[in-house]
This record gives sequence, structure tokens and C-alpha cells, in this order.
Amino acid sequence: MPQVDQPTRISYMYAKIPWRVVHSPLLRSGQARPQRGRVSTPMDLDDWNGRNNDRMKMHRFGLLLAMTLFTLAVPSSRLFGGQQDDALETARLLAILLDSGRVTVAKHQDLINSPTQTDKKFTPELFEQEVLTEFQRQTGIALNNLESATVPAMAKPLLTQLLRDSIGIIQSYQPVLSLPGMRYKGLIPATFGTETAARFQKFSPIYMKQTAPDHLVRNLKNKPDAYETAAFERFGGSSSASGKRQIISELVDEGHSARLMLPLYYEKTCLACHGEPKGERDISGYAREGGKEGDLGGAISVMIPLK
Repeated sequence: MPQVDQPTRISYMYAKIPWRVVHSPLLRSGQARPQRGRVSTPMDLDDWNGRNNDRMKMHRFGLLLAMTLFTLAVPSSRLFGGQQDDALETARLLAILLDSGRVTVAKHQDLINSPTQTDKKFTPELFEQEVLTEFQRQTGIALNNLESATVPAMAKPLLTQLLRDSIGIIQSYQPVLSLPGMRYKGLIPATFGTETAARFQKFSPIYMKQTAPDHLVRNLKNKPDAYETAAFERFGGSSSASGKRQIISELVDEGHSARLMLPLYYEKTCLACHGEPKGERDISGYAREGGKEGDLGGAISVMIPLK
């Protein structure tokens, strides 16, 4: 797993079968079918926690309020100083946390795809522990001890919420993971990243998206915007010789927004879906891209409004 450079300024009621499994190209083509059961969407994270939707909304509102109060509490002279640096660092940490979830899913991909092993033990609790370990490996920060961690104040509630949302996505897949005779469960790093980012930004002031260059986009929801397209050109096509990722981290909109792009490069585990032979269908029903280890496969994009 490549190490991450510091930013450089270059400027689970359960759904019987989740919707994303049924809507894969493989299932739509009739090549595979899920087992019986009415399709419904995964339950919300608060249902898993035994809370009702009103409490969920209140929690999200509290997150928004905390972010707003933080902004108001900062003197105007610092809005274009310290807060900018805090926003860029917060964006970096959020991107790495989402990537840590992707890495954890990829690590267990063979187990997830097994059609015979029904007791997979890939639980939300196991996922959480491994994400915490991976995040600390990449950043040196103990996410389960944020109160004493040296991170921006604005980052603490956001990192906590993103971790909860990540765990919620894994929770929603639990009924499917145990189904016998089915290889593709819909849970791969790409779907994890897309669904977690969508859940997180639904009630968050932060823009977060897993994206890819136009010719590699499978899910149109991940299509890059103009800024992201330009960033991909700046990354080039493959990782650096040092094995480190260079993050694009800068201020845009005349300093009113902080944007960050964390590149994602194909690793060996990625090639089962994105490698050779090019054009052949992978387990999810999409055509393989013919990629090679080290090729640029996408990025995690984060934007934080400052004012």
C-alpha cells in the first residue's frame, strides 16, 4: 500500500438483497440471479443502533451546527489564515479515512465473494478495528482517541461521523454476505466508497466523492467535474517511482473553498476487476479496463466550504 505524502499546495428489518446487487450489469443481463426475496434498500445506520429517524436527523443537525458555530467563532482575520490550513488538513484526513475503508474491504474481498463460506465473520466490529489500524498506519492518528489527537477541531466531529457511516454501510451488507451460492454480493471497494461518501455528504456540509477519469467511470454518479478532470491530468497515468501518492490540496473560489484530490492507484487486488483481459466481464458484470498495477484508477475528492 503506498504511503501518503503530506498535502502539497499545487496552486443493516434487513434488506434481503441490497439494490446495488440487483442493479449490477451481471444480474440485469440474466447471467446470475439473487435468491428469492423482495428487494429493499438497506436500513439506515440509526435503525441498526436502535434509534429512530428523528434522532438521526437531530444528530446530523448537531454536526451541521457544530461546523457553523466553529466558523462563527473564528475571527474574520483567521478565516483566510488558520481556518484554511485546518480545512485542508481536515479534507486530507477525511479522504484517508474513506480510503482506509476501501483498503479493508479489498483485504477481505476473496472472503466476501466466496459462494460456499456463509459464516464470513466480516462484521462491522471487525471492519471498524481494521479501519482504525489502517488509518493510524497512514496518518499516525488514533481515531479512537480523537480528543487528545492533534487534529483540527473541525475534523473531529466529521471523522467520527464518517467512521459511523462507513460502519453503517458494512452493517447493511450483513444479510447478503451469508447467502450461499452467490459470488458477487455487491460489496467491493468501489461501491463501499461511493455509498459511504453519499451517506456522509447527505447531511454534511462537506462535498465528498469517489471519482475516476472519464474513460474509467463505471457509475455515472462518480463522473468527475471540471476541477477533478483537471486534477487527473496533473496526476498523470501512474504512481510515482517512490511509491508515494502526491495529494492535490489547494484553495479555490478565491479562497472560499478547500479542495483535495487523493489519487487511487490499482493494486494487485484491484486487477481481478480492472485488469486483463481488457473487455472481459468481471464478477460485477462490467468490462475490465485492462489496467496494470500502479495505473491511476481514480481518486477521492473532498471540498470544504470556508465561508
